Amino acid sequence: MSNQISVEINDEGLMEVLQAIDTIRQKLPFLVKLSPAQKKATAMLEDGRIPFANKALEYASREVSISPNPALLEEAKKDSQLYNKLQSVDRELARLSEMVSDTRMLAGAELYEFARFVYKMSKISASIGTPGTKSIVDDLGKLYAGYGNSAPAPVAN
Repeated sequence: MSNQISVEINDEGLMEVLQAIDTIRQKLPFLVKLSPAQKKATAMLEDGRIPFANKALEYASREVSISPNPALLEEAKKDSQLYNKLQSVDRELARLSEMVSDTRMLAGAELYEFARFVYKMSKISASIGTPGTKSIVDDLGKLYAGYGNSAPAPVAN
């Protein structure tokens, strides 16, 4: 068994982290949640399309005859600024989310490795007749059944 991570988060520290996340939500009250259908129906501004959108905005800012109207132009400028600023936030949150997920995965893997070791030791103890270990094997065995390999459990239909 290896132990790659040994960390504790106290309740106060966890509450501070959750409060910081809530503060982010409060600072960005305009954030939306799109449904899968809405996402599919939305024309996405991907990396390859950014120069096109920026250039169109620049032209529309300089040439009145090609701009739909002043109000739409101002909204497009606001959208451009918001897109660029949120891109920075999105990148940092994605990095943080990835690190949180990976750290959680590692902690879970270490816990699972420990649990499997305990189960194996319980079976050995039960096989040599150590009193009380048969009930431990039975109890852990019910939970372990079907999940003993690294393949995902079958999905019930």
